[in-house]
Amino acid sequence: MSYETILSFFIGALLVVFVGWLFSFKTKGILRLLFNTAAGAFLLVGLSCFTPLSIPLNPLNALVTGILGIPGAILVVLIVYFL
Repeated sequence: MSYETILSFFIGALLVVFVGWLFSFKTKGILRLLFNTAAGAFLLVGLSCFTPLSIPLNPLNALVTGILGIPGAILVVLIVYFL
């Protein structure tokens, strides 16, 4: 079995867990998650404008920042910086 297959299974399992976790929220939790994701997107845009890094704004980065908050933004910046 190649590493692409193992990685695909791992990503698929993570997506199933994430979707199950997302559907376990009530409306208040989903609205909070959407608000935090939008705040994360604005934070990433601000970081991209005021730092020399070119941070891509995509749904995954905004969601990571929205879920994790400031540590998520730091994680995205570190990933962009080192990759």
